[in-house]
Amino acid sequence: MKPYLYLLPVFIMLISGCVDEADNIHFPEGEVDGLRPIYGDAETLRDIQVEAPRKLARPGKIYRKNGFLYINEISEGVHVINNTDPSEPVPVAFISIPGNVDIAAKGNIFYFDNFKDLIAVTVSNNGEIEVLKRIENVFPQANNFPPGNDVYFECVDESKGVVVGWEEATLVNPKCYR
Repeated sequence: MKPYLYLLPVFIMLISGCVDEADNIHFPEGEVDGLRPIYGDAETLRDIQVEAPRKLARPGKIYRKNGFLYINEISEGVHVINNTDPSEPVPVAFISIPGNVDIAAKGNIFYFDNFKDLIAVTVSNNGEIEVLKRIENVFPQANNFPPGNDVYFECVDESKGVVVGWEEATLVNPKCYR
């Protein structure tokens, strides 16, 4: 057998892996159920505020530090809870951080995502905050795709603002799919 025939299976594998899945998607013509982005003003969404404590509704990530719990409220902000007595946790404050889904900390500095931006913040025991630094566009694709899979959606138009959520809608000739 000729040596180059041994390469035939490798060549076939390489070619079959190069097919773009987008080429296989059929985009329907006319009306179809899907999702439409909801836009918000980027400057308004950068406004970080400390508010009175509120009840947990859609909790996400939890971070524990120095007897306090920092619990993410998905896409809204972070609950600050005094947990020095675990049998009686005391809500201290809610830090409104639009678009927040993640928390990290190093030393006394917390890192939160704020839609496309990353912010470095100090948080005191009474929930007061100081934004130390904002790095813009760290997460350029944040929220540019709807949750879930197997859905048609209206393609994001960044000139309309930042995507703050998704709503069910009847779409005409959609060009985006996930």
